Amino acid sequence: MSWASYLFNNINEKSNPVTNLAPCTDEEIAERIRASINSYATESNEDTFKPDTVFESFHYQARIPISDRALLAGFLMLWLKCLCSANATA
Repeated sequence: MSWASYLFNNINEKSNPVTNLAPCTDEEIAERIRASINSYATESNEDTFKPDTVFESFHYQARIPISDRALLAGFLMLWLKCLCSANATA
């Protein structure tokens, strides 16, 4: 769901229309980067990573959102993932 909320604004809020992201100013980007978490440590085994493994986060923000074609590709990827998950449990 985090990938879907990155691609489509308001996807978690049923009362608001789903929209693509608006272009950002340099100030908005700088603020989001300052507010981001620089690193995190695992609390339990995550795949081959042991507890207390520290991951560094390199937060990147674009001024111009991704294209409508990329949004469509992202939507189709999410749709197919949901479709395949539904078929696997049936």
